[in-house]
Amino acid sequence: MKFYLLTLFILLFSLVGSTNYAIAQSNISSQIKIINVTDLSELINANKDRVLLINVWATWCVPCREEFPDLVKISNTFKDKVRLVGISVDDPEILDSKVIPFLKNQKTEFENYLLKVIEPEDFINLLSKEWSGAIPATFIYDKGGNQKKILIGKQSYELFEQAGKEVIK
Repeated sequence: MKFYLLTLFILLFSLVGSTNYAIAQSNISSQIKIINVTDLSELINANKDRVLLINVWATWCVPCREEFPDLVKISNTFKDKVRLVGISVDDPEILDSKVIPFLKNQKTEFENYLLKVIEPEDFINLLSKEWSGAIPATFIYDKGGNQKKILIGKQSYELFEQAGKEVIK
């Protein structure tokens, strides 16, 4: 776990740039935009129409890759009630070679972003002051923008579904 934390911080410090990258596949409608902590805060605060589920992941993280099909299924099953947002902490240099192919392979249609931060603590504290920075991590907000659930580590479809239903009520 310490290895994943250390790797996360190294990657977060190395993220640079602010370019949008379109995913060129007809069944993937999203773009990958590099965002910062301010952008992420605005995304959280602007969400008012659905439950917001933010999943922090990376292609180098085995548990992240293992849970990803369940996130895709959650997104497809609850798209009218849940806005799913993926925040990748991968290095932008592997965006074209690893991140986009991974998202295409997963047939991902929900929003995904790459994160650029100067201070990892700002990112961690925005999502939860109790969060160590370990990934995968999922943060669930109600329609009012209030954080209701934090899921740390690899989750299953059933756990995502249960947590989401508790917040949707």
